Amino acid sequence: MHCPNFLNRLLVLTAIVFVAGATVAMSADDPQPLALNQVPKAVRDAVMKRFPEAKPQSAAQGTEDNRPYIDVIILVKTQKIWVTCDPDGTIRVVDREISVKDLPQQVATTLNKKYPAATIRLVNEITEDSAPVYDIAITINKKNLIATFAASGEFLEELDDEL
Repeated sequence: MHCPNFLNRLLVLTAIVFVAGATVAMSADDPQPLALNQVPKAVRDAVMKRFPEAKPQSAAQGTEDNRPYIDVIILVKTQKIWVTCDPDGTIRVVDREISVKDLPQQVATTLNKKYPAATIRLVNEITEDSAPVYDIAITINKKNLIATFAASGEFLEELDDEL
């Protein structure tokens, strides 16, 4: 008679641990989809003021360092742009896909010297408060990397790119 009771408690405890673990896993680092009509008006207004020709595509909300944010992905002509805002509409980060030909000359020169045989897959210009940085997704020797450069051309870091 004690076995079924023990097993029931064990199953309930396992379920509680699983749900608690899943909740923690989905918290701070995982942005959750947000319907465009649910994006706060202050955020919509700030994005449209900065990018009047924007066509909103999708949105997400999340928390980073205990600070909530709203990501809005827009298209301006054919350019994809991620705009990260505080819920009050303050724009924190603008991340735009650009072409290699749009890189500052200093960045292109350093990139070509450091990775002469690389295939460039994607270039992002990321602006947060000051001068932009450039995240460049490359493939070299069958390895996918993200190389980051300052606008001055200074190489900043290299990370593995887990596609």
